[in-house]
Amino acid sequence: MASKSKNVRMAQLKEFEKKLDLRIKYLTEKGVSPEKAQKNSIVKSLKSKIRETKARIAAIDKLVNKTDELAKAKEQKKAELVKQKEEVKQAASKESKDEKPEDEEKPKKKAAKAEKEPQKESGVKEEKKPKEKKPAAESGEAAPKKTRKKADESAGEAPKKRTTKKKEE
Repeated sequence: MASKSKNVRMAQLKEFEKKLDLRIKYLTEKGVSPEKAQKNSIVKSLKSKIRETKARIAAIDKLVNKTDELAKAKEQKKAELVKQKEEVKQAASKESKDEKPEDEEKPKKKAAKAEKEPQKESGVKEEKKPKEKKPAAESGEAAPKKTRKKADESAGEAPKKRTTKKKEE
C-alpha cells in the first residue's frame, strides 16, 4: 500500500498542516478568538490526523532502523563465518604439511587388506549371534491385538447386538 511508505506519509503531513493553517486563518479573519478556534471540530480533527501521521512516520522510521541493524548483524555473521572457514582451511593445510606424505599411508592400507584376506581364506567364520527380541511393551510399539474367541454355543447363532442398559432411578 502506498500509505505505508514514508514519502506518502510526509506528503500527507504537509497537506494536513497546510489545511490546519488555512482553517485557523479563516477563523481569525471571521473574528473567532484563538481559544475558541482550537475548540473547533475541524481544527481538532486536523490536529488528530497530524498526530496520527507523525506516529506512523515514527513507526516507519523505527522499522527501517531495525531492518538496517538486522542487515548489519547478518553481514557481520557472514564475515565471521568466512573468517572461521578460512581459519579451518589454514589449520587443515598446516596439518597436512606436518603429516607424513601420502605414499607412506598407502602401503599401510594395503597391509591391512592383506591381513584381512588370510582370515577369509582359512574358512574361519565368526558366528553371528541372533538378536534378542524385546517385548512390545519395552520397545515402545503397540502390542498386537488379540482375536476374539466365540463361544461354541453362539457359533451357530447370529451375533447379538449389544445394548446399553438404562440406569433406573
